[in-house]
Amino acid sequence: MLSIAVTIKQVPDTQKARFDPKTGTIDRSGTESIMNPDDLHALEMALSIKDRFGAVITAITMGPPHAIDVLDEAYALGVDSCVLVSDPAFAGSDSLVTSKTLSSAICKLGALDIVITGCEAIDGNTGHVGFQLSEYLDMPLITQIHKFDVCDGHAVIERLYGHEYQKIKVEFPFLMAIGKNSNRVRIPRLADINACLDKKIITFSMKDLGGTTMEYGSAGSPTVVIETELFSHKRTREVFSGSPGDKADLLVHKLKKHNILRY
Repeated sequence: MLSIAVTIKQVPDTQKARFDPKTGTIDRSGTESIMNPDDLHALEMALSIKDRFGAVITAITMGPPHAIDVLDEAYALGVDSCVLVSDPAFAGSDSLVTSKTLSSAICKLGALDIVITGCEAIDGNTGHVGFQLSEYLDMPLITQIHKFDVCDGHAVIERLYGHEYQKIKVEFPFLMAIGKNSNRVRIPRLADINACLDKKIITFSMKDLGGTTMEYGSAGSPTVVIETELFSHKRTREVFSGSPGDKADLLVHKLKKHNILRY
């Protein structure tokens, strides 16, 4: 049976969040929090592997105590155990220190076959964590996954590589980064939502991971915000003229130009 860890994150709903131009960060106070959308697809990938091949799944998140809400959601979806990595010393961590902290927590879980992350978080959009975890954990990282299979103790993965499909064989353990186009997320049952509230959540603090306060949080983070800028998207309407066939051709051309259609 496979052993899988999935990193998830509680993020502010960026459609409603406020931005602090002085600090260059999102003002999280009074803003509704949700599970990062890509991380839902990472969980779905783990759950689909469990359905097909059998697996034990651990969901792990780093954040303040109220980040436990996304772990309850992970339990409702079907994971087997949950870990909260939380300590005041972790506040203000950039993506590098976040990856280092998560890698230390993942190593405490014991031997794993697969680590799965989302491609990026909507509160930062750096897309760094998967790549940095790959370095810290010394695991190959696979992205753009189209199909997944397990055969004779290794995985066979078909991935989208530009405009072609690439089939690769990878030995365990390895890491996958999953985006929103990889699958369709399942909806938890009401009975699972009710049952998840009584399940145990393991907590790791700085004391559990080791190190000093200078290695974590803003003190250990090399990232410096130099400048921030507020902007808003403005929508415009474009009208295609001609016959229905001409309009369809123009629409397809426009969608391909913006990489919405790839073929």
